[in-house]
Amino acid sequence: MESVKQKVLRERKREIAISLGIIFLLIIGFLGYYRGPSHMLTPLQGSSVSSKSNTATELLAGTYPVLGSPSAPVTIVEFGDFQCTTCGTWFHSQEPQLLQDLINAGRAKLAWRDFDYLGPDSIVASEAAYAAGEQGKFWQYYDLLYSNQGVINSGWASREDLRQFASQLGLDMREFNASLQSNKYLQLVESNYNLGTSVGVTMAPTFFVIGPQGKTITIVGDQPYGVFKTAVDSLVSG
Repeated sequence: MESVKQKVLRERKREIAISLGIIFLLIIGFLGYYRGPSHMLTPLQGSSVSSKSNTATELLAGTYPVLGSPSAPVTIVEFGDFQCTTCGTWFHSQEPQLLQDLINAGRAKLAWRDFDYLGPDSIVASEAAYAAGEQGKFWQYYDLLYSNQGVINSGWASREDLRQFASQLGLDMREFNASLQSNKYLQLVESNYNLGTSVGVTMAPTFFVIGPQGKTITIVGDQPYGVFKTAVDSLVSG
């Protein structure tokens, strides 16, 4: 027969085994929970998605310049070309109110994807904007480009002019020049163009207004501010 001592030892072994098992499960659970936040700048919000979820997922994947609060419930993805005159018109006439009433108010955030379809000056302008972004000045450079927009492929976005814009912003010119000369953003420019084509962009500006569950409203051209407000309102309340 099993002695009392043996029974005690057996019971202690059982308790130790159970305790180790619990500790192991707690560790696994903790690691599974604490993987840290996603590195995507603007992840989809919520768990249910609409029929537009694939488009929204494509548009929000990767890294790109974003203006506004990361917690804003709506993302407005702009596909633009710095040489596009319609884009320039929208920048001057409609964007200021959109920034004031939607972006600065925390109702939406603005994301940029270049769609460079007007020629070589478009591409180098985008490269320069991304180079400025390395020093935290993408949106300031964006403003300068649209504010100084010239005739398409006339040379207004020559490398020399792009360097002058960078100098106006007080950028580290050695760092900016090295980035611009390296053509390190050519692949990103091509990738953004291909993405735009894949989701149906044929002209600039084209906007995709993406709501909390991935529902997406497409806005094409130089549309008035009210169109964007209506889209944001419908996505937040819908």
